Formats: sequence, structure tokens, C-alpha cells
Amino acid sequence: MKISKQKAAHYIWGAQCDGWHLVQGETLSVIHERMPAGTTETRHVHSKSRQFFFILSGEACM
Repeated sequence: MKISKQKAAHYIWGAQCDGWHLVQGETLSVIHERMPAGTTETRHVHSKSRQFFFILSGEACM
């Protein structure tokens, strides 16, 4: 099944960041996120998942 960001479930996190759930399964979750310049994520740990990041535009510091 194809899904687009325009039809995906949207949520807001942090001060002004957006997330769209493209896939929500028991073993796989894919989220498209938008983080405006200057925003940050709170450092955290996932006990059952691994994360993969790719940057569409701009740059990130980890």
C-alpha cells in the first residue's frame, strides 16, 4: 500500500516539530519528521527499537 505524507497520521512534538506516521506495524515504524532550523530532540533511549535517520535538506548534529 502506498501512503503519502499528505494522507498520513500527523502529530506535533517538541516546540514546533512535525511527524507523519507512514508505517505503523508491530515490527516496523516509519516516521517522516520535519524539524525547523534551531530545534532539538531530547536525548532518549529506545529499549526495543533501532533508529535510522536520513536528511532531506539541511544538516544535523548528533
